[in-house]
Amino acid sequence: MIDVLAPKPLAKAIGARCETQRHLDCLNRQIAARAGRQAITVKVRSRARRRSGPRLYHQELVDRLAFERWGELDTLASRLAVQEQIIDALEHCGDAPVSPGAR
Repeated sequence: MIDVLAPKPLAKAIGARCETQRHLDCLNRQIAARAGRQAITVKVRSRARRRSGPRLYHQELVDRLAFERWGELDTLASRLAVQEQIIDALEHCGDAPVSPGAR
């Protein structure tokens, strides 16, 4: 007998993982863009005085902004790890041989 309900939990888990990954990527892009804008603002304000190289300062800003939002980043990363485990478990269950008595 074919179990038509088996792929649905896996598909749902994969969809949830994709959504979480998309949210995490969006958050990282927001942090990078904000750091870029702040680096440009600082560069314009202090043309005569150089603190450090523009790339180094940009990375410092990214790190600071990521630290400020570490709670959200950590929550998404944890959720993503759990979803990966669920997907692995569902894929592993699908590979298990069916016992003859289960029919």
